[in-house]
Amino acid sequence: MKQKIVILHNEVLTDHPDALDVINQRNLVTQACQNLNYEVLCLTVGEHLMEDLQKVKDEKPNIVFNLVEDLLGKGELIYVAPALLNAYKLPYTGVPLDALFVTTNKVLAKKWMIFHDLPTADFFSISEVEKLNPEKTYIAKPIWEEASVGITEDFIFKPGEKGKLEKIKVLPDSHYFIEEFIDGREFNVSLLTNKGEVEVLPPAEMIFSNFFDDKPKIVGYKAKWDDSSPEYHQTNRTFHTLEKETSLKENLINICRQSWKAFNLKGYVRIDFRVDAQNNIYILEINGNPCISPDSGFVAAIQHSGYSIETMMQRILADLN
Repeated sequence: MKQKIVILHNEVLTDHPDALDVINQRNLVTQACQNLNYEVLCLTVGEHLMEDLQKVKDEKPNIVFNLVEDLLGKGELIYVAPALLNAYKLPYTGVPLDALFVTTNKVLAKKWMIFHDLPTADFFSISEVEKLNPEKTYIAKPIWEEASVGITEDFIFKPGEKGKLEKIKVLPDSHYFIEEFIDGREFNVSLLTNKGEVEVLPPAEMIFSNFFDDKPKIVGYKAKWDDSSPEYHQTNRTFHTLEKETSLKENLINICRQSWKAFNLKGYVRIDFRVDAQNNIYILEINGNPCISPDSGFVAAIQHSGYSIETMMQRILADLN
């Protein structure tokens, strides 16, 4: 008898590309699981939370593939679905409840990094602007939102820029924080479970074209999702820049392994880094259950490593919560 997989994702409430992308992920997971001879059923979770969960329970799945990225359109509720799956003892894929909650809250994640001696940039609450170094550059970020939502060059500032500072000072502490802006190279490193351990896939560097010579080098919302924007077309990914920088590559890999253990990570993860001119490494974010649509950075790393989508899926399905 075939094992049954329920692919669970959030209801899509807008036509924004970052929201619609979960459908691309669902389709990829569905095809791969069918290729692996699983019985597959796709269900959603949304406004009628308990009714939606009951539908999942009634199917008595062997595995729930958790693709839920928000609830009611709120990214900060991403942990609710795995919390319910966990409470009802339904085996699910990806990062476990505790790790997902901690990594999704960027401030809490940074505190956990510091506790475990993992490198990250200095950060402050919005109400602590008087503590900022006037010689440094900072960025105001959403605490909860993922997919580069809310990340724009308008929120990059020096304390002496009064116009920008006044706009930032009115942001709520509960939803935004301030981080030192590391002007340097950006790397994305994908991590895939492997028989209870972790395999760190080849690091990818985001290359910023000359378009960014007089702009902050960030992978903001436009660069990630707006394919009509110059930011999108002038930001490119490559896996070949560290071939002669073995020390930097090894340091990135070691930090990934330390992070996997410190945060109790499972399944599949992407960690984003900044590296300054002195090759100091800073963790930007730890992304549990990152996007796995066909054009995602994670899938690009899988393919660059010579693995099939089915191999990726087999590994994820073998590392359940």
